[in-house]
Amino acid sequence: MSRHRLEVREVPGGRAFYIDGSLQFDSRDEAVYHEALALPPLALAAARLKRPLKALVLGGGDGLALKRLLDGGVKSAELVDYDPGVVALARAEFAGYNGGALDDRRVKVNIGDAVKFLAEGRGLFDLALADFTFPEDLAGCSLFTRPFFSAVRARLAAGGLFAMNAVSPDRFPAAFWSIYRTLASARLYPRPLRLSIPSFTSHGYGDWGMFLASPRPIKDSELEALRFGPGGWLTAGTFKDALRLRVSGIERGLPLSGIIKKPGDLLCLINMVEHAFPGGGAMADFSDSAAARSLLAGIPGAEKLRWPQLSAEWEWWLMETLRLMDWEPFLAELEKSAALLPGRVLEEIRLLRKNLPELLKGAVPDTDRAWQVFALLMTVLVFVNMAYPDNAYAKGYGGSGGSGDGGDLEITFFMQNQRSPFHNSVFQGAEVFQTLTASGIPRAAHFVRYRAPGAPAGPSGVKDDRLFFALTDESFVSKEGEFFLSLGNEYLINAKPDRFALLDKLQPDPLFEFYPDPSAVQAALGGMEQHIKSADKALDSYKKWLAWARPAVVFSREVRANSNEAKNIAAIRGSLLKASKRLQEGPAAKTGPDIPADWVRLAPGLYLVDDDEIVMVDKDASLYSYPYQAGGGVRNTLQSKLAISFPLGTSPGAAGRHRYTLLPKSAVMDKFITAVLLAANSRISAGDPRKAIFETLLSAATGMGHI
Repeated sequence: MSRHRLEVREVPGGRAFYIDGSLQFDSRDEAVYHEALALPPLALAAARLKRPLKALVLGGGDGLALKRLLDGGVKSAELVDYDPGVVALARAEFAGYNGGALDDRRVKVNIGDAVKFLAEGRGLFDLALADFTFPEDLAGCSLFTRPFFSAVRARLAAGGLFAMNAVSPDRFPAAFWSIYRTLASARLYPRPLRLSIPSFTSHGYGDWGMFLASPRPIKDSELEALRFGPGGWLTAGTFKDALRLRVSGIERGLPLSGIIKKPGDLLCLINMVEHAFPGGGAMADFSDSAAARSLLAGIPGAEKLRWPQLSAEWEWWLMETLRLMDWEPFLAELEKSAALLPGRVLEEIRLLRKNLPELLKGAVPDTDRAWQVFALLMTVLVFVNMAYPDNAYAKGYGGSGGSGDGGDLEITFFMQNQRSPFHNSVFQGAEVFQTLTASGIPRAAHFVRYRAPGAPAGPSGVKDDRLFFALTDESFVSKEGEFFLSLGNEYLINAKPDRFALLDKLQPDPLFEFYPDPSAVQAALGGMEQHIKSADKALDSYKKWLAWARPAVVFSREVRANSNEAKNIAAIRGSLLKASKRLQEGPAAKTGPDIPADWVRLAPGLYLVDDDEIVMVDKDASLYSYPYQAGGGVRNTLQSKLAISFPLGTSPGAAGRHRYTLLPKSAVMDKFITAVLLAANSRISAGDPRKAIFETLLSAATGMGHI
């Protein structure tokens, strides 16, 4: 016989169920409430655990939440409700709504007290729901205390989920945020939900509140990935909207909230009802932890609001890591080392070995043994440091010297005989927008646009890319895995095994496609190979370090920088692999021409012949003359005015005549050759005979308008 007054009322289009005059559900919109309560923990448990699920429903004797779990395919479920009258109605009056859930062969129904069931029962559940009536007395409030939530957590599998009906965040904001804090203090790390249920609103209850929680903090990415079956009220969109709560309620509730240690704590807050509650206004999105935290930063009380997905994930990963370790050989070795130490060290180690199974049980450590977890971790680190000092804290790998900002991790890349410091603030942002040269100088990463060979004409064939990593001061790998050589501030060569495409940084189409320089390709491949090996070592080191440190990424600048650097190293490694593969597997170049030894190489495929003729070698190995200035003019000027003999050219060309097919003259190519000559001239000493040649060429170019 029920201890409460149970009423089933006929309403237009359905039925409504009341306990002691308080609405429990209206069949016309009960799906909003029960889908929001049952489906998110079900979907998340299925995604995390990937096994047939065991479920527990505390309260919820009407069977409506249970129905959603059964429809979702749980392997088994237990329902615990203290009111036999409600269970009887579920099997009769409500059977059409709950689909006969209580008589499903997968279900075991228990009539009894939830607290007693949790304390006396055995076995773990993959998910648990608490669907209790509104807490109007001490007995009801006892189901919202830290001891009760701790008992729930003790019956959850590692990574399991807990969802619960709470109170209105608008009418009872202090109580709502106290429940939030109490869940977090019991290490059931919560996400709050807000629902607009028409029948609840019509009764003056306001928007309703629930919590989704877990011993393992729920990540933003997990919530974003949740999907629900078609045809119901709950969709990815309605779920995301449910995670948005009114800032006005938070502002009113947080300053008054606290941890509910005993039933009377909540009962006092329930009596602080706000009859007139505002609607609309700014919303805090609790699907985005960082954004919500930032939005609430100035609210009194928010500084004490726990953000478990930020800090407690460390604790969860700590326990998971400790459980994965093979403790027997470790402790045996530890005992050998301890025998040489003074005092009671050996006794303490043996005691630790005895208590280890109890220490490691449960999803996260209880408060009263948290110090043991910390002590054990310190023992591990100290022992590893003694045995393997180069691997202490699994942070970094050996290297000589090094530079860069933040931390003591040293990662050094090598290119030929030059060291390129890789561990640097350049790589520690969310993206890499600078290149660090081999000489250690950061430069803004050049954004480039180019049309790949064979790409269609028009905008669709143009790639937008940026120089991502410097192999040397003048050679780069782009984000898309292309290899580039820099020719001054305005020109790049997009280097491929069969052609070197000259690019003006302001336009995508190549100015000329030169014959490739095999030595430049081989040097680049060697550098890429060394950098890939170094990246592998760095990523292996970071994998070990971040396995421990990643949960601190939100509140530790150093760990955030380490995490970003690991991500960027992986991205750079991917670009290096692409570039290496393209250089090795691309189409081979045609057989190249024999270049006379006395030709002066100005750039790949570009030569100065007989001191005054520019010769270019195209991708097909054909040689062309380019009319940079009148042939023979420079030699004649130098011989007549300076009386210099030139060792560079031994077969002078006749004035106005060229050795090879003459390319058409263009202002763009004149400008490029001038830039190359200026660069070449800047690299040679004043006494070098070539300097007079270059300066005379440049002087002539000035007179012709090339400069």
